[in-house]
Amino acid sequence: MQKMKRRTFLGVSLGAAVGAPSLYAEGASPNMAPKSAETPHQAGGLEPSETMVLENRAGLKWALPRTPDGWALGTISLHGKPVEQAAIQGMLFLYNPGSGEARWLTASQGEKTDAQTARFSGQQEIDGVTLTWTIDLALRSELPAATFTPKWTVDKDLSGWYMCLTYQDGFENDWRVQSYPWAGNSDNVAIEPMRYCGVPGALVYRPDQSLVILFAIDSNSDYLNPATWTGKTGFYFANRQCVPQFRAGGGGLTAGTKYEMPLQLFLSDAGEYCGAITRIMQAWIEVNNYRVDNSLNARTPQEAFTIAVEGRREMESWKPGIGYEHHKGTPFIYVGNNPMIAYYEYRLHEITGEKVWRNRAFEQIDFAIKGQQPSGVFHTSWYFRKEDRPGGATAEGFCSWDWGHNGYKVDINAWMVRHILLTWQRVKDKEGVDRQDWYRAAMASLNWVLAQQNPDGGFPQVVELDSGTKSESVVCGRTLVGLPIIAGITGDDRCIKASADQERFLRRNVEGRFWYTGSHPDLPPGDFEQDSIYDVVEYWLGKHDRTGDQDSLDHAVANAYYGLLYWCPKQLPWVKNPTQGAHSEQQHFNQYSVYCYHNRKIQSLDRLFKKTGNPLFEQLKNRVMQLNFYTQVTDGPYKGAVTEAIADPWLERNKGFEWCGSPYTSELVSDLMLQLIEMELVVKP
Repeated sequence: MQKMKRRTFLGVSLGAAVGAPSLYAEGASPNMAPKSAETPHQAGGLEPSETMVLENRAGLKWALPRTPDGWALGTISLHGKPVEQAAIQGMLFLYNPGSGEARWLTASQGEKTDAQTARFSGQQEIDGVTLTWTIDLALRSELPAATFTPKWTVDKDLSGWYMCLTYQDGFENDWRVQSYPWAGNSDNVAIEPMRYCGVPGALVYRPDQSLVILFAIDSNSDYLNPATWTGKTGFYFANRQCVPQFRAGGGGLTAGTKYEMPLQLFLSDAGEYCGAITRIMQAWIEVNNYRVDNSLNARTPQEAFTIAVEGRREMESWKPGIGYEHHKGTPFIYVGNNPMIAYYEYRLHEITGEKVWRNRAFEQIDFAIKGQQPSGVFHTSWYFRKEDRPGGATAEGFCSWDWGHNGYKVDINAWMVRHILLTWQRVKDKEGVDRQDWYRAAMASLNWVLAQQNPDGGFPQVVELDSGTKSESVVCGRTLVGLPIIAGITGDDRCIKASADQERFLRRNVEGRFWYTGSHPDLPPGDFEQDSIYDVVEYWLGKHDRTGDQDSLDHAVANAYYGLLYWCPKQLPWVKNPTQGAHSEQQHFNQYSVYCYHNRKIQSLDRLFKKTGNPLFEQLKNRVMQLNFYTQVTDGPYKGAVTEAIADPWLERNKGFEWCGSPYTSELVSDLMLQLIEMELVVKP
């Protein structure tokens, strides 16, 4: 039997999952085990006696050393540059969180089968239990990608130990990690067990993006299944303290179980966002043979549109002269949605000729502008009754409480301005009616929005009501998309300048950090979420329309590829409702959702296909559209609404795997149907 090297500094135990780097003080990490006084590269007797080298035509090289103790991970390099320092402790390791001990396992046998593949194996004893294992390692011929599949068994139950799988054993560089929705631009994270990541893994990258790695479980495997041992898989990382690693077994290994975890590495040294994420995800698609499931056919766009219009005529949530109750059972109108819904319903009036939609459109904008404050800012909520909320209580009437998050919302004001102006322009063009009160209200809000821009070029998500204190800058995707549209309607050059500054923030602080935040106005500014991505896609597509600039199209494509990291890649075997293409809604409310929240996800995918000819985008468009139709309510008092979720694969809501949540009658269905109208997929029912 091979010896096991004992080290305590790599298998550190981290505490709760980290969603943002600011959760811990500088240099601090939760529950860190102390580092070993002796690093592996200071330890004697580990100089390699020979090296096995695997290479491919994409510039990827893996040099695996044989030390006196056995074969070890060695050095992965891309285009001649090492990913990290040489790893010579072993090929995988066991970790005991109780003692903080890590035991590295070196391979007694290693065989190179061809220039790009090899197999390693070993057998070790730990606490009287015999552990037998193999690793099959292969480089892809034409891609900067590698696969390695550890398999292991124990002859008796082994308690207290995790099997840990990594590709390095120390640090010479700084790294960050992204694994939606648990870690974004994070310098440490502990996900135990892993849940709700789309592609099951993590994006590991240097802060300057000089090297970006997708470290993932093969999505074709039965990964993270709560009904099997894979459901106890965790992911851990702490910059310069804990190497990126999957931990399997949940703290114990069982005799008779054949453990297998096929892992993948995808690397890019493009040095910038577009090249890195596009190449990595194209490689991931090829290696995993990713295909969009086109079998879902809930209904046609016209059928969905007919259901929506029929249900909306008599929907109980309509409050005459005010707007739509946000969703079933809520005590308020989210007036921030009123102008967008008004724009949608005016389009309904054009299609159907029914005056009811024109009346509702006018009523909703007329009501929304009543909530404008002397500074120009719009309040975004209107409560039917007083409600106790964290941090205070709402008052009846207009306010800016959004599910317990109080403050003026910059992004929602920009959203309101955009759709007030779009409706104003359309009414004037179609009817010759010039609602100057709408125009003046929109411009006053625009003045307030522009005054909130932070020195970094970004916009804050929230501004305190009394002090005017601004939050940190976030994506503010509604503002990002809206400013050029508003400039096109008004000719206001201030919007063009503000948009250019916001784009610089986007490149540097969002794409440059894989850090998409702030789309949900009812949550903290640093909330890591999915919906901003398609606001960013929409922005770059709009810029490409205006300029024809290839760089803008490249950014739109890259962001769409990046979004795939957040989406479930297949049908989860323990869930009946569709899961491929679903995503965790947000960091603080995990469930699988499919809706388009204040973005034009379906329409953007359609535009991407038409601009690039890439069939993937058309297939994704059709899939997301059908997923939304699947969540549509087809009868009853909320007919035509769409539900907030499509499934709850990890029972976060405690109401079964197929939980779909409340029917939403305001923004979700309006967002969806407006896209169908603008894509010219529907006619008068």
